[in-house]
Formats: sequence, C-alpha cells, structure tokens
Amino acid sequence: MNSNSFLSIESLPNELLCPILEACATPSLFRVCRNWRSLLTNAAMPALYKKIAAIHVPQLKDDIQKTAILDKIYQLESKLTSAEKVNQIFKQVFSLARSLSPQEFQHAIEKKKNLTIANYSSYLLNINRLWLWKKLPGGDEYLNSEEVKSLSLEKKGELLKERIKENYQNLTELDLYMAGLTYLPPEIGLLSHLRALDLRGNKLTNLPIEIGQLKQLNHLNLSGNQLTSLPAEIGQLNQLNDLALSHNKLTNLPIEIGQLKQLNHLNLSGNQLTSLPIEIGQLKQLNHLNLSGNQLTSLPAEIGQLNQLNDLSLSGNPLTSLPAEIGQLSQLVWLNLSPNQLTSLPTEIGQLKQLVKLDLSHNRIASLPVGIMQLPATRVNWEDNLL
Repeated sequence: MNSNSFLSIESLPNELLCPILEACATPSLFRVCRNWRSLLTNAAMPALYKKIAAIHVPQLKDDIQKTAILDKIYQLESKLTSAEKVNQIFKQVFSLARSLSPQEFQHAIEKKKNLTIANYSSYLLNINRLWLWKKLPGGDEYLNSEEVKSLSLEKKGELLKERIKENYQNLTELDLYMAGLTYLPPEIGLLSHLRALDLRGNKLTNLPIEIGQLKQLNHLNLSGNQLTSLPAEIGQLNQLNDLALSHNKLTNLPIEIGQLKQLNHLNLSGNQLTSLPIEIGQLKQLNHLNLSGNQLTSLPAEIGQLNQLNDLSLSGNPLTSLPAEIGQLSQLVWLNLSPNQLTSLPTEIGQLKQLVKLDLSHNRIASLPVGIMQLPATRVNWEDNLL
C-alpha cells in the first residue's frame, strides 16, 4: 500500500505544504497538485523526520546514528523511506493517544491529525505524562475515574503537575521499569523526596534538566535505554550512592559526573564511551566501577585517585595500555582486563597488595611484571596471550 495514500493535498498542514511550494519551479496550484506526492516524499517528509529525530537526540550530529535510534524507538524497518517512517511514527502516536484517551479523536478538530512537529511534540509529552502518572500510587484508578476519563489527552496531561503537588510530594520510591517511556516529562523534578527511581527498560534518549531537582535521590537506574548523553544537572544529585547506566548509547560523560561525591556504585557497561573525563577521579567514595563493553583505548591518570575502589571491570574494550597510576588503587580486590588489546602492563600493577583476582586473558601481553608474581593472594588468568 502506498504510505501516502491517506493524504490529500487539501489535508496537508502548512508545515508540509510550504516546503512543497518552495520546491516548485513555478509555484502554481496546478503544478503543486501534479507534483505534490513526489515533493512530499523527497523534500517535506524527510525534513519532518529529521525534526522528530532532533527532539529525541538533539545533541547527535550523525544522521545515521539518529536514524538508528529513532528506528529502534518505533521499531521501524531501516529499508522504509522517510515518508513511510513518518507515517508509521504518527500512526503509532495516534494509536497510543487513543488508547490513553478514548475520546481523543471523536470530537477533535481535523488539524489534530495533521503530521506536524507541533502535534508530534504535544502528543509525545502528554502520552509520556500519562504513562508516568499511571505508575504513581492510585494513578491508574484516578485516570479512569469519570471526571477525568472523558478529558482529552492534552487536558489530562496538564493535570499531572497539579496532581503531583497535591498527592505525591512525599513519595520516596518510584518504579517505572518498562513503562514504555520514550520521553521523561519535566514533572519528574517535582518528586523532590524520591530516594529511589527505577527507569530500566524504557526508550529514553535524553533526560530533562529537571532530573537535577531530585536532591535526595540515592539510587537511580537508567539501564537498558537509548541515552546518548547525560545533562550537566546530573551532577546536582549529591546524595546519589548508586548510578546504573548500562546498555545505553553514551559516547561521553559530562564533567559534572565528578560532583557525585557520595557515589559508591557506577555501572557504565555496554555503552560507546571512547574516553573518560579527568573528573572521574573526584569520586572518592566509589567502590565498584564497571566500564566493560565500551570503546576505551586508554584511561586518564586520575583513575588512580579512586582509592576506595574494590572492583574495576574494563573487559571488552580496545585498551592498548594502562596508566602507571593504576598502582595507586590500594583497595582494589578484583581487576578484569579481559579481553582488550594490551601488549604490556605497568610495573606499578605490582603495588596492588589487596588484589585477589586479576583477569588478563585474551590480550597480547608478552611478559608480566615481576611484581605480579609476588602478590601471594592474587589469582592471575593469562590465558590466550603471548606469554
């Protein structure tokens, strides 16, 4: 079926029609009517698709990466054209809106069905507001009450802020595991007494700056999302003990990560990090650091300042060397360096007197520092090296 078959030139919003008019060599109505499908496919719809992607991943410049992430959020086949993808996205959005607000399209004016970035932004925000609301204690029941049930999606969404202020100011735990979120509403910042927030298994690509308002948060789990960056405001969570960010799309960390002075556990495994900020060394209370499955080729010397670190996993990176400062991790018990691309180890690794287990397997190491063999409590795995 032609993906544009349900559209007519009369139904096109100005947002799509204007680029078509501009693309016409002779902008007459006859020419537009004759060529609008081609122009829609080749000019207007790709531009709209890019705008949708920019909402989700504004900091990414690579169009291929943006496309891959947006396709994953909406489970779109990569072979589809931009026009087909836009239609699929809006079809899903309208369907979700209708499921959350059955009256949404019964009395809506026609422009609500237009494929515009304004409509997309509005639906995206309010759909996610309601998904968040449904997970709050008593939220689902309230949304199904007679007084709220008949309201439009937008009207329901607008009630969330007031409802949180009236009923949820003292909420300490919120489980949003696999809640279907593609966007975290800014109202999350109103839950100022939260101590634990679980956002695992959603489709979040970024976080609102309001996340920094959760000053009492101890545990934040964002694993299994599509995050490509973290806002600087993450550094305002100065009571945070446990931060889980595994299996996202992070390529770097903000320097504000160093402000998390109370952090004990930091899981960054399964991302796309190519480097670490030197501020990582400011996490003086850190006990466990998991950096496995990234794209790290080196570590900053400041890694040696983590003098409370017990467990460091660097497996599955393309590391070619380690800084001498690794020997300053005096409390380190477990060090995983398998597999990487290491050809040698610094002699300072022999200073790790508390080390119990060292995994060096699947590297390119030709010799070991003498100091390693003098660590009586250390079990060393050097399988698949050049030793």
